[in-house]
Amino acid sequence: MFCWITVAFLLGLVLGSYLPFLPSVIFLILAFAALVLLRLEQAGRLTIQRGCLAYGSLLAGLLYWTAFAAHPPSRLVEQAGRDPARIVGTVSEPVRHAPGRSVIILAVSQLGEEPHAGSVDGRLRLTWRNADRAVEQGDEVAVTARIRAPSGTLNPGGFDYASYLQRRKIDAMASVSGPGALRVLGSATDWSWWTPWRVIDAWRDRIRRAAVATLTGSALGIYLGIIVGDSGYLNPEVRDAFMATGTVHILSISGSHLGLIAFLSFVVIKGLCRRLPPLWLLALSRRITPTRLAALVTIAPVTFYTLLAGAEVATVRSLVMILIFLLAVWLGYEQNLLLALASAALLILLHDPHALFEISFQLSYLSVLAIALVLRWRTSEAPTGIPAPDAPGREALTWFREYVWITGGVTLATIPLVAYHFNQIAWLGLLANLLVVPLAGLLLVPMGLGSAIWLLLAGGDSLPAGPLNQVILDLLSGMVTLMARVPGAEWHVASPTVPAMLGFFTLLYVAGRSQRNTTLRWGCMIAALLILGWWGWSPRGRADGDALRVTFLDVGQGDASVIELPDGQVVLIDGGATYDTLDMGRAVLAPYLWDRHIRRLDHAIGTHPQLDHVGGLAWVIRTFQVGRYWGNGIEREEPFYHRLRAAMQARDLAESRAEEGQMILDSGLCRLRVLNPPATSHPTGGRTAGHPASGTTSGSALNNESVVTVLECGPHSFLFTADIEVAAQARLSRADRSLRVRVLKVPHHGARSSLYAPWISQVRPETAVISVGRYNPYGHPAADVVAAYERTGARLFRTDRDGAVWFSATLSSPSMEIHTAREHLPEPVRVGPSMLGSERRNLGRMWHRWMGP
Repeated sequence: MFCWITVAFLLGLVLGSYLPFLPSVIFLILAFAALVLLRLEQAGRLTIQRGCLAYGSLLAGLLYWTAFAAHPPSRLVEQAGRDPARIVGTVSEPVRHAPGRSVIILAVSQLGEEPHAGSVDGRLRLTWRNADRAVEQGDEVAVTARIRAPSGTLNPGGFDYASYLQRRKIDAMASVSGPGALRVLGSATDWSWWTPWRVIDAWRDRIRRAAVATLTGSALGIYLGIIVGDSGYLNPEVRDAFMATGTVHILSISGSHLGLIAFLSFVVIKGLCRRLPPLWLLALSRRITPTRLAALVTIAPVTFYTLLAGAEVATVRSLVMILIFLLAVWLGYEQNLLLALASAALLILLHDPHALFEISFQLSYLSVLAIALVLRWRTSEAPTGIPAPDAPGREALTWFREYVWITGGVTLATIPLVAYHFNQIAWLGLLANLLVVPLAGLLLVPMGLGSAIWLLLAGGDSLPAGPLNQVILDLLSGMVTLMARVPGAEWHVASPTVPAMLGFFTLLYVAGRSQRNTTLRWGCMIAALLILGWWGWSPRGRADGDALRVTFLDVGQGDASVIELPDGQVVLIDGGATYDTLDMGRAVLAPYLWDRHIRRLDHAIGTHPQLDHVGGLAWVIRTFQVGRYWGNGIEREEPFYHRLRAAMQARDLAESRAEEGQMILDSGLCRLRVLNPPATSHPTGGRTAGHPASGTTSGSALNNESVVTVLECGPHSFLFTADIEVAAQARLSRADRSLRVRVLKVPHHGARSSLYAPWISQVRPETAVISVGRYNPYGHPAADVVAAYERTGARLFRTDRDGAVWFSATLSSPSMEIHTAREHLPEPVRVGPSMLGSERRNLGRMWHRWMGP
């Protein structure tokens, strides 16, 4: 009954999260639930006591979410303003490190210069690049920086980074760079709450420094990820390989790591107790049984491992689950894993209801639930009576068979969530986990943790057993990389719809419950497999020869546009930037294309070799089939450009130079032609393809050499202007005075250097889109530019404000639908005459989100 109470409380939390947006619908659901429970009570299938408990738990969850979400937001950003401000705060979490940067969470207490500083509350995420000193929890620090609200990109079906930070209770963000940018005002020297945390921080820093001095390559990133929880040193290519093989959970300290440490500790302690002399064992058993002693002792290593890993939220959740299971072992309820799981989930959700919507919580608890259900099913299928002892070989085969069943059950249960959040079906994980998990859990983690403990006890500047760690970590990395090269291992799919996922889990539940009805059981299993097959196929609908869609994606301070033509061809223009921790090609473009069921790009255009335009194209070219790549022929000696060239060479793709008058495609009523650069242009500096570099291309000259294209499809026209400035706009104005377009991508993110009023008046677009990053340091878009387009009567959209903007049209009609990602976000409903209309619109928005872009 306790499990069902927990499920009812969980459903109440879900209803509570939707209450501000769908109050009438939620009250109807509550009324319907009451009627169903009442009907079950009247039919004798449910007692009044249990019905009241279930409904009370449902209401409790709803009210708890409402009360938890009612706390007023911090006014930290509002009080800081737009200018740099002096911030004083206390380091409140373990510092996260990566090459060249540290991420610090501050509990802010003061804002402003002395003596006029004011008190303020809030949590600030501070990125310090090229730090010159270490800081620990409890340190009071001061820094001067420009504070901004949590933000990220906003795209159809994309990851909402701002909401993620808000769930982590981050109220603001800031970044500083260079030595001395952060000043320590004081440290917690006397015994206080911070003392044990500072000791652990010192341990973590010593281990990190020793690992950096000892390990190299992918071994360093893997070691720091699985021992101290610092994933910033991990190579993206290595992470992709682990992701493709379904073993990415190995790279961060999760429930599997803690579970393996708990398992090893429990087995070793219990085994040692059983090997004691009989009299000793008898004396011990009079006070405590070996099982209870093993459970008690196991608390120490798993807690130490959790603290050493920085006590991340996901790791603490796993610790809570293990501690409750150990308590169940102590009380003699170890067979009831579902009860322990429900207790752990309830405790964690009481502490933070928002955890329910985090992928780490969902995957962890769904995995353990799958293990519990598989074990229950296998136990019910086992023959009754006292089993005969098996030979050692047969016993090992039995263990292997059970391990395969558990691994298969976890893989099957988590496929929908992994596909939904990561656009991937890691089918290879069924085999890869059989090899990787034992290697990591039985060898790597114990040996790495042992090396860390020995370092802390004996001291030194290098990691004990460093060469051995290097060899085994390289073996793991090489094994995973080799498996990732299996054809089809990296199988990307469109995100499943929410209704389809609910249907899939319902089929699995019915199949598990229908043990006596073989026909129903196999019917549900076959239906679930058919759904999996459909997800894996992810077919793209046949082109109807009439529908046109153009999308300007939100890639921050950069450009990325996707054209889907009536005949099915797809064109990508630019790919946004790539940074230390964020690749727009991987994070924004690829998920959008997969969700649109696009696996091939007929044309990719890199308008000019600048980071914010072609940085993300390298990952896209490595991952998707590309028919032809177009550029302006200029090469640069920059790391991002070398990555792009390497990706093209790996795919045997050559760059075609786009010039004025060229036709990139001509299909039916649709044409995509080049307006810039002119065929006679010879840019100074840089180098043209195939020629040695002659210098560094200036920003203005490179911008004016951008590839400018115009798409004309029946009654619709779109002008993609890249970063051209006044000189190129003046030339275009002279070259074609009859050019008119319906939709214009505003040049150079709305920079003042690209404001040429005569050209704007000549083109006179109906709609203009500015692709620009929120809080960008350049002041884009300039107020003069915005005013110039507004004077023409153009309807103006901005990706920093509206998110992605897309246009849907048909060749047979001049009408055009315009949508933004912002308009598909639900809005809180106010009580009043328009309440039902607001709810109806919110239902439409949620349905659009559940069904995908």
